Amino acid sequence: MHSYNSLEKADTIAEIVKKLPLEALDKFCWINSTWYKEIQHEFWRRWKIQVLEYHKLECEREFKMDEVERKYPYDYFMQGLFHQDIENFYTEREIETAKKQKIAENVVPWWEETDAWKLSELLEKNNLFI
Repeated sequence: MHSYNSLEKADTIAEIVKKLPLEALDKFCWINSTWYKEIQHEFWRRWKIQVLEYHKLECEREFKMDEVERKYPYDYFMQGLFHQDIENFYTEREIETAKKQKIAENVVPWWEETDAWKLSELLEKNNLFI
């Protein structure tokens, strides 16, 4: 299919959507069905990345807990002490991971130069709003 408007092509939309912050995706999903499908795919992709990252952290945490229980099988005080340290450490790592992911998603090189208003005007000029 020949399209005169490059903002209607799925490949172009997918590249734009990868760089948009999460807050902007809900506004752009109503442009047309192609944008909606690409944004749904991007939500699914980001969700999978997040789930895998937290699953990895959870497996590491469980391994450390089992290691402490093997090292101190009858000393419940030491187990509790180390378990609390491990919980605190992995809670901090989860927070850091979430912050890194949020920063990585919000980095859009052209977003500072072109604010949302100018972008919406550009999309309106190309008749992408229904």
